[in-house]
Parts: sequence; structure tokens; C-alpha cells
Amino acid sequence: MIPSAAASPGAADAPGALERTLRGQMPVLDALRGLAIMLVLAHRFNVTPDPESLPARVVCALMEGGWVGVQLFFVLSGSLITGILLDSRGSPSYYRAFFARRVLRIFPLYYVVLAVAFIIVPLATGRAVDGHEHQLWLWIYVSNWAAPFGAGVAAFPHFWSLAVEEQFYLVWPFVVRALSPRGLAILCALLVAAALGCRIALRAEGVNVEAIYQLTVCRVDALAMGAAAAWALRVPRLALAIVARQRAIAVAAVVLFIAGAVATRGYPRTSAATQTFGYTILASGALVVLVLAVLTQARGGRLATLLAPAPLRSLGKYSYAMYIFHVPLHHRIGVPLLARLGLDNPGAGATVAYFVVMSALTYVAAVASYHLLEKRFLRLKRHFPVGQRAAA
Repeated sequence: MIPSAAASPGAADAPGALERTLRGQMPVLDALRGLAIMLVLAHRFNVTPDPESLPARVVCALMEGGWVGVQLFFVLSGSLITGILLDSRGSPSYYRAFFARRVLRIFPLYYVVLAVAFIIVPLATGRAVDGHEHQLWLWIYVSNWAAPFGAGVAAFPHFWSLAVEEQFYLVWPFVVRALSPRGLAILCALLVAAALGCRIALRAEGVNVEAIYQLTVCRVDALAMGAAAAWALRVPRLALAIVARQRAIAVAAVVLFIAGAVATRGYPRTSAATQTFGYTILASGALVVLVLAVLTQARGGRLATLLAPAPLRSLGKYSYAMYIFHVPLHHRIGVPLLARLGLDNPGAGATVAYFVVMSALTYVAAVASYHLLEKRFLRLKRHFPVGQRAAA
């Protein structure tokens, strides 16, 4: 039997404890980012195209499923950004602070990488990067609308998700400022339905599966779910209801995830079932994990303990640079190394070893990037305080 909110220890102070948590730093979010980036790396570093043994098939199937880490990133981004915007709606520096802080966080590393790839490397080697004629779409953050239709750059296939998030960041502050909190919640629900409808319609029309995977209109439901979570956690009545029913919510999410796994046959990334209702189920699961993680940080609990390890939170801290670097490192260092070793179809052990080594290399590169470049720009955030509350 699930105890009522009134009967739960500390339930009376749940909204207050949650508000204090939302106002401060949230280590659980770094932990979830760490989990998300490890899922993404597992997907990318799966280097066995044709697993032969049972252990290899199991390992490769698990690693292939790591693409869902992007879904978790989207939900986290939607929640974090919406929370910051809701908390600073009344600030006179609302727009200035938000956009300046996003630019300082995102642009320096992103544009340095593009400059190295498209300016410095060609000057140093005399050879242009494959697909350089399509680089404009990367510079203006619309590669997710170009790459699926043959205008991509092979070195940066993963930048599509950064484009989706940047498009969201560009529009969402105006939406949050214009709507009431209730209106925002309604819009989030409509966006979830619209994204699902777009995916169903595009699949029915036979549109390129990569377009359905990458187009903003098809993936906005995860961002909207994260935004809805940020809103719900800031409404005391809803927060208290979630606290009272969190066990039931967790069980329902697990049941839905398992049912979806059965219905989609394991959530293959571009199958019809996954690209329609599967994406929505996965975003819903990420939403529940996020909400329960925040609640457990506010009130204590088993999930908070699971997300407490410092290494996991450290991965989250450097996850942005890890995401930027992991594909170039894979193509420039990892793949040539495998070829030199004659490992064109590694078994389970070699695949796991490759994942561990390349993940460590990606982490080291990200740490160096953070301390040599990113941190210098992040210090400038102090000139752009968010106003009413401290941003995460």
C-alpha cells in the first residue's frame, strides 16, 4: 500500500525541500548526464558489425541500444532550460542573461571544433574535410534539416542533436515569457502530440528514416516533456501529488517501458514502431527518471544513492565536450587502430575493451577542453546573473 502524502515522513515539507533543491545545484542532473553520455558512447563505439558468438550478440545488442541516451539528453535539456526560464521570468535581464549564458556555454567549443576542421586542417594539410561543401548548415545550427537529405558532413554526423537543442533554445525563452505556467503546460502536451503525429505521418509517406530521427518537429516531444517536468515540480500541489505517488509512477513507467520493448522488439532506432510510439515511450521513461531523481535529491532515497558516485557526476560535468569529441576520435584514432590490428569484426571482449579505451580517451580530451578553453568562457557568466534564482 502506498502511503498518502500526509502520512509520509517529511511529506508536509516536501514542497519546501523541493524548492530548495530546485534553487541550488543538482548533482543528480550531472549523474543523469553522465549516464546519458555513456549510453551514447556505447552506441557509437559498438564496432562489431556482424556478431557471431552469443556473447558478442548480447554485448552488441546492449551497446546498439545506447542511442536512447540522446532521448535522455533532450529531456534533461528541456527541463533545465525551462526551469531557468520559469525561475527568472520576472527578471529585467531575462533575455540578456539567458542568451549570453547559453552562448558562453555552447558556442566556444563548438565553433573552435568547426574552425579546426574547416579552416586549420585544410590550411595545414592541403586537403578539405569530406563534405566541406555542406559546412554552412553546421555553422548555423541547421544540420539536422540538411544531413538526412544528403547535405551532411561525415566528420560530424552527431551534431544534428546539438542543432535540435539550439533551435529549441532560440525559441523557447519567448514562449515561456509569453505564456502563463498553465498555458505552457498545455503547449507541452500539444507538442508531444504534434511530434508523435509528425512521425506517424512521415513514416506513412515513406520519408527517409534519418529525417524522422533528426528533424526538430519529430523530436520536440522529449524536450517538451522535460519542460513539463520543470513546470510540474514548481507547482506545490502537483509536486506533493507526485511525491505521494512516486512508487506507483515508477512501476507504471517500468511496465510501459517493457511493453514498448516487446512491441518494438527492443527499440531498434529506426524501425516503424520505435519511430512512432517508441520515441514517446522512451521520452516518458526519461521524464520519470528525471522527476524521481530530483525528488530523491530533495528528500533522500535509493535513486539518489545510485546517482551519487562521483565518477558518474564527473562524466556529466564533461558530457558536452565528450559528445563533441567522441565521433572525431572514433574515426581519426579508433577505426585506424582497429584496422592496424586486423580487428574488422571484433568479438565481445575486444568490443568492450574498445569501448573502455575510447571512452577514457574521450573523457581525457573533454577534461582538457574544459580546463583549457571552456572554463575561461564560463567564468564570464558572472557578468550575466539570471535574476530571481541561481541557474543550475
